[in-house]
Amino acid sequence: MYIIQGRKHGSIMILQAMCSLDNLDTEKTMMHCEDIVKAIVDPLTCCDVWTVSIDALGNREATFFQGFMPTAKSAVVLGHHVVTEEEWQWYAMEDGGERCAADDHAASVSKGLQNALTAHGYPAEIVPYPGESGLQFRFVAQAAGAGEIGTNAFLLHPAWGPWIHPRVLATEGPSRSKPKGDCSPICDACGVCSSACPAGAIQDTLFDGLLCRRYRAAQGDYTPVGPQGELRWCTICADICPIGQRPKPREGTDAQPREFDKNHGARTET
Repeated sequence: MYIIQGRKHGSIMILQAMCSLDNLDTEKTMMHCEDIVKAIVDPLTCCDVWTVSIDALGNREATFFQGFMPTAKSAVVLGHHVVTEEEWQWYAMEDGGERCAADDHAASVSKGLQNALTAHGYPAEIVPYPGESGLQFRFVAQAAGAGEIGTNAFLLHPAWGPWIHPRVLATEGPSRSKPKGDCSPICDACGVCSSACPAGAIQDTLFDGLLCRRYRAAQGDYTPVGPQGELRWCTICADICPIGQRPKPREGTDAQPREFDKNHGARTET
């Protein structure tokens, strides 16, 4: 039995996800890792999961996994749907790390996936996060079919838009998933995020991450605020994206979409 925190109808609940071999082929060679992880994630209304063979990834991502877990055959991508600003509020930790409720939940579910895969004979490792692991999760998620990387450089889920928080595992379990072929684009290059970006970091199909980080540093995005050490990161390009629904605002804040007023150089409520 794997005890995982889950969310249902916007509230936090404790979900007891029981994973057994009763409805799975007991022959290891006949099992695929998605059979195992979906049995854990499917009952959760806030998450989804995808798998992809390591050899189907781009060279940079495949090289990472060769060093991270040389015996791995597949990558598992867990996606958590962020529906409230409260769960997406990040805090600086005393040890220099960062955390938020959405990632705490994703980490808990990832541990459950790791335990289930290992129990079924497929060792698994969770790629470290937050921090510099050397792996850009969005590229693995895109290859697995979780969404598409948009103009704003976010992973865009077909229904959730940019409000998907991915976690990644490596496992020795084989994946039946094939490389994703051409499909209808999720991002239609509408240009709204490009026009709204105060740093000018989004230009057509090019995202300048260095320019974005420099602007955010100058605005104090990386400086903890208040006794809880809140990290008030810029989310303009995600807030304004027409795909998905913006998370429910925190209590005491305006529920209207935020936009950037270039005439005044500050976020405004419209």
